[in-house]
Amino acid sequence: MANFGIERVYQEFEPVTRWTSEPDAEVLVADLPGFKKEQLKVAVTATRKLRLIGERATGGNKWLRFHKEIPVPLTVDTDSISAMFKDNKLYIRHPKIKTEIPQTKPPSPVKPPVIMKNHDLHERKQGHGQKAMAEKPSGGKTDQLKHDAQQKTDQLKHDAEQKTDQLKHVAQQLKHDAQQKARELQNGKKELIGETKGPLDSKDEEKDKVGAKWFEKYKEATGNVVKEAKNKRQLLCNLAASVSLVLLILLYARNAVRSSFVWDTEE
Repeated sequence: MANFGIERVYQEFEPVTRWTSEPDAEVLVADLPGFKKEQLKVAVTATRKLRLIGERATGGNKWLRFHKEIPVPLTVDTDSISAMFKDNKLYIRHPKIKTEIPQTKPPSPVKPPVIMKNHDLHERKQGHGQKAMAEKPSGGKTDQLKHDAQQKTDQLKHDAEQKTDQLKHVAQQLKHDAQQKARELQNGKKELIGETKGPLDSKDEEKDKVGAKWFEKYKEATGNVVKEAKNKRQLLCNLAASVSLVLLILLYARNAVRSSFVWDTEE
């Protein structure tokens, strides 16, 4: 009967290793006499070390084993390492990292110098002069439009202020007249209180009607003044916004013209 549970007795084994070089790889060769492929383990650690492990029975409860770690060269690709066991030797191939050699461009042929005739030089200078002259009027035209817009704004503002002053004067005059008529009506009422009560004559009724009429005119004039002042303020705000929009459009057009001139010059 076979004896189970027999404790193994291990003997440490130190394999002989050596490096050989190939054009595209470094090969590690380990001599492992008596070992089989299934008794070996090869792995690469995270610290770039090659780990070799193996064990085999030598008879009874005696075993031979080894554990060896070898640093991997920095010039090899760890993701492409492969192993092969043949004739009691373990071959571990480390492919080298491929480095691309930069390709040098052939020198471009030297172009012969272009000799320009006097006629061509004159045409080129004339063309540049026309482009420069085409740019200048755009700037002058923009400044002129700015100046005209500013003058128009100032004129409208002045007219609005003048109209507002006139309306204020008319309102004050109407207010003064209404207050005067009210005082006259008040004096007439006091005189009527001192007299004997009786029916009002036609003159008193006419005075009452005139006073009421002036009071209604005063209320209407005051309301119109306030309403017209609000309309003038709204008109000024709209005018200022329109002028600002026109200036922005002009600046954008000027920049577009300059950008076009720069590209034409570079070409």
